[in-house]
Amino acid sequence: MNSPDVRNAIQIDRGSSLAICNEIGDRLRIKLGGEHDPLPRHLAALVDRIAQISSHSNQATLVMTSRSDPAC
Repeated sequence: MNSPDVRNAIQIDRGSSLAICNEIGDRLRIKLGGEHDPLPRHLAALVDRIAQISSHSNQATLVMTSRSDPAC
């Protein structure tokens, strides 16, 4: 059995969804100003780890691209 929320769901296109998300983000940025608490240590460590992995991935892509260049 479907809940009333599912039965009455409105289907919107991807562009409208993106516009709604952007508007919500803009309003939150205005409302929250610059107020924010620092990230918990564990979460900050995970964010740093993602940055490291991303950096290594970008460097590996550059190395692979330069090695596969036929002009080299």
